Amino acid sequence: MGFALLSLRQAEKVEPQLKAAIKGVPQAQAALAAAAAARPKSLAEAGLSARERLALREGPAEAVAAALNARQYVQQIVAKERDVTRAQMVWALGRIEPNEIDTMLRSLAKMRGRYATLVLEYAQSERPIGNVALEELRGLRERIEEFERGLETIKTAILDGTAEVAGVKVAQL
Repeated sequence: MGFALLSLRQAEKVEPQLKAAIKGVPQAQAALAAAAAARPKSLAEAGLSARERLALREGPAEAVAAALNARQYVQQIVAKERDVTRAQMVWALGRIEPNEIDTMLRSLAKMRGRYATLVLEYAQSERPIGNVALEELRGLRERIEEFERGLETIKTAILDGTAEVAGVKVAQL
């Protein structure tokens, strides 16, 4: 229950940052909006040549220059995602105590041991494995996988300096 509330609190803090990051290039959008407001209702009525109408449709030169191609935009998204994720990880993890890692490793080891024991037990049984037993195995395997992913995420955060561990020097890249 406490974990879900912490995640909700984190989401409330990060949501405005994510929305701002997704919006794109504000200068280009503002320039295009200003060009659209200055544009007459009918370009043909304004007595402009085809070239001039095309230039007006594309927007002012600075807005066209500020527009990104798809690859550049995706690169911007990736960079923003990385920055927002890093900031969120720093905020969420804070300073990790070594005993927290030890507790997680012990829990993971217990789950692995329990899983191996159940697999051996069910393999030696003469009768078919029931749905309840299969669900128990599946649930335990999924929990193990989630803990392993979480451990990898934490190890990566420690290595790249996002997470600080008490008594461990921050990695210098």
